[in-house]
Amino acid sequence: MKSLLYLLIELSQPLTLAWLLFTLWLWVALVRRRPGTRLLRLGWLILSLTACTPLPSWLLAQLENRLPAVRLEELPKADFIVCLGGGMEPSRREPTGIHLNVGGTDRLSTALALAVRGQAPTLVLGGGGSRREGHTIAQADAIADALARLAPLPFETRSLGLCADTHDEAVKAAALAQQRGWKKVLLVTSASHMPRAAATFAKTGLQVLAVPCSYESSFNRSDEVRWLHLPHAGGFSLFSAWLHEVLGLVVYRWRGWL
Repeated sequence: MKSLLYLLIELSQPLTLAWLLFTLWLWVALVRRRPGTRLLRLGWLILSLTACTPLPSWLLAQLENRLPAVRLEELPKADFIVCLGGGMEPSRREPTGIHLNVGGTDRLSTALALAVRGQAPTLVLGGGGSRREGHTIAQADAIADALARLAPLPFETRSLGLCADTHDEAVKAAALAQQRGWKKVLLVTSASHMPRAAATFAKTGLQVLAVPCSYESSFNRSDEVRWLHLPHAGGFSLFSAWLHEVLGLVVYRWRGWL
């Protein structure tokens, strides 16, 4: 009964219904040998590969696995920790005053775990901006303020202010490190983003100890991978994350940031 309920819920999803109708329409067109179905077939194939197979997850895993996974207890100490932005923003409604998505939760919890363990005396927060009442608020400032309000922290917390992108975070972190005499950084970000982020920070002259987290690919999260399934919107998010990083690597190399 429980499996039947889940199946009915899955079949009632808009994406699943649209894919089933698309499949039926294409099948009828092929049976009746209607001309001009090449674009239809291509569209169906792209949709099916992205939403019905683990292809997006496999692609993302290729980025996530470029750098080795780490264990907190095996990491050496550093001069400071940098937690890159993404998935963290101020919130009017959340009890803590901040909203975190899955990636933001993993990044911040990993960075806090490093700081609490005493891996470095200072936690530095990066991130973009959020609009509120006509003003742009630096996400890093909001997260730092929220952490200070939640509890006394046994380590220093610093904000990089409003950052345009990963390169901007790297430049500002390097400038802060030069002021404080720091050289070695524990860099925390999503595993798929780490290849670009680590190379960008290393380009500034910092000694980067990569701490990848937030593994989203099913190949890194589960021993069981569903090779064929009904359409799932999660495939679009994974493919978008992979494409963002691939294009980001191309642009960063072109601009000499890597």
